[in-house]
Amino acid sequence: MGFKDKLKERLKGKLSEEELALLPRGFQTLGKVIILKLNQKLLAQKDLIGKVCLELFPKIKSIYVNVGKIVGTFREPEKIELMAGEDNPLVEHKEHDVIYRFDITKIMFSKGNLNERRFLATLVKKGEIIVDVFAGIGYFSLPIARHSAAERIYSIELNPESYRFLIENIKINHFKDIIIPINGDCKQEVLKLSKAGIKADRIIMGVFPAPKEYIKEALTLTKDNGSIFHYEGVVEKEKYITLFEDFNEIAESEYYKCELKSYRFVKSYGPNLFHTVIDIFVSK
Repeated sequence: MGFKDKLKERLKGKLSEEELALLPRGFQTLGKVIILKLNQKLLAQKDLIGKVCLELFPKIKSIYVNVGKIVGTFREPEKIELMAGEDNPLVEHKEHDVIYRFDITKIMFSKGNLNERRFLATLVKKGEIIVDVFAGIGYFSLPIARHSAAERIYSIELNPESYRFLIENIKINHFKDIIIPINGDCKQEVLKLSKAGIKADRIIMGVFPAPKEYIKEALTLTKDNGSIFHYEGVVEKEKYITLFEDFNEIAESEYYKCELKSYRFVKSYGPNLFHTVIDIFVSK
């Protein structure tokens, strides 16, 4: 019996038939917290629904509802409210032998990117220098540190809240010898690294929308023998090549050569729209 059917069974007679039909089919679990998305018509019943969810999952401490969108420069959750249980939005989510600590009301965490976070780490070769340009709380930096033999990872993050948790996550995962956190504007910090003589084998540009305006600065990290760039965005499936064309146009204007090595669709973002990652080899 699926989650929705279990909810309907518990709530039959307490909700109308229309409300029962609108119950969610699934949820997101982070640590000991469940986050639901509810139809607007169910928000008046959120306390009751939350209580029933706690009964269904006795190991869960809190049920929250996401009633907003991801907004602003820092892509923060607009509004996440407690439905039932302990009012403690600080979670420790374990994934691929990595612990992520963060506040669910302030930090976005997409479980739909789970496979990409693990896969990217498998591409890293021994001794590589990595620059994670939009590091967040360590979404990619942490699994790379855990599952590869990278020599050094420079993790750049502007959002002070995300940076605070990046520092914590480096500490609790014992990666202080591998990951160097940097708080600041990515354009400026990338140029500082380049001027300091740091070049990267692999540059991760994992942020939405596609960070086209950061490509020029990121290119300065390219090694003499070439570097791999991981670049992403949301595009129609058959138009994934436009991501490469945008990157290549800027690279060519800066006298770099690009070769599209591979691409993959991470998850659906709507009708024929996909979170897409492309891997580009860049050389002088």
